[in-house]
Amino acid sequence: MVSSKVHDAIDATVLAPGEAREVPAAPRSRLLGLDVARAFAIISMIFVHVWPTGWLRAILPPEQPVPALLWLDEAITNRAMSLFVFCAGVSVALMTGGARPPSGAGMTLARKRLAVRAAAMLPLALILLEFGEAILLSYCIWFILLLPATRLRAKGLFVAAAVCAVIGPLYRFVILNYVGELPFPDEGFVLLLHPADWPYYVLGPDTPYASALLLAGMGLGRLDLRQHVVRLRLMAAGAAAIAGSLLMWWVAAVPFGGSQALAAVRPTGTGNGEMPWISLFMMKAYGMFDASFPMGPMMIGIGFLLIGFFLIVMDKPLWERLLWPLAATGSLALTCYVGHFLLLFPFGRQPPFSFTLFLSIAGFVIVFATLVRRHWRRGPLEHVIHRVMVRVAPGPAAEPARAAKTM
Repeated sequence: MVSSKVHDAIDATVLAPGEAREVPAAPRSRLLGLDVARAFAIISMIFVHVWPTGWLRAILPPEQPVPALLWLDEAITNRAMSLFVFCAGVSVALMTGGARPPSGAGMTLARKRLAVRAAAMLPLALILLEFGEAILLSYCIWFILLLPATRLRAKGLFVAAAVCAVIGPLYRFVILNYVGELPFPDEGFVLLLHPADWPYYVLGPDTPYASALLLAGMGLGRLDLRQHVVRLRLMAAGAAAIAGSLLMWWVAAVPFGGSQALAAVRPTGTGNGEMPWISLFMMKAYGMFDASFPMGPMMIGIGFLLIGFFLIVMDKPLWERLLWPLAATGSLALTCYVGHFLLLFPFGRQPPFSFTLFLSIAGFVIVFATLVRRHWRRGPLEHVIHRVMVRVAPGPAAEPARAAKTM
């Protein structure tokens, strides 16, 4: 049976068909710090997709973008997706029992619902793929790939994440440098008609890079996140991982001459071997984030630090009230993520846009999520996915009464 301490993440509470009408959960029934961290990932993804280059209007080449916005773009791009992926790993762990995963039939039910969730999200993923956005499709695949890992405890997941943090960059480096980038497959629903393109989403750029983040996120989700000492240790471990990653990058860039070595090449991903091996230790080799040893630990450290910090902060009533709109946004992650593409649609498919547009869309998403959470426990898409999940994989008849005690 799913533990009473399980955070319902993205509408993951275990309920059976025929349950009573749902009411908004009390704020203390969720680990709101996780929602706030997830909200930062969503807002950062909105920034990336808007790609603001000017404050009031988009600045197009050959004009130069506003320096502050250019710096923000370089600081957020890829890191936003990395945090989003890390939070997905946390959600998978919480959807399968959190710190006290069930065994036997309970875990079988949790895994079945995770698989059903992936299938239910597939139509949404293919719609977004029509616009060239593949991350949601990757989520569907990752949920399936992570099913065997749900049997692992925190220590095993952290060890697996460490192994993937080494193997993933090596794999990507070899592919990019000696084989050549795999061609991006057909977009949208036509992908269903081309099975030969499906392996791209397992062997392509996203999954090898995301594996360490997903497993580390699952490891975090297997900890007892309600204990203050666990939160402090998360922050300490996160700070150490960030410092170690920055030190690795600096040593490679300066004493070992990595900056000079990279200055002489511009990677093309055509497999002609132009990238030096020192680039594996560089934080950013012309955007090759997924071919860098420090990048995975860096983003895992950021995830640890943010989640540990916000879990502590959101236990304070004042901060809970102040940051509640962000917590609401994070709790409606699927609706907010898909919805911001609908808001962008009238402005055209190709960024860049203005910073004012980013503020408008981010503000609308936050206000919408806050209003929804005042009246309902789930957002529109979360509700649909949840209903599909509990109807295809219903729980035992006694489950609603037990679940009600966790609210």
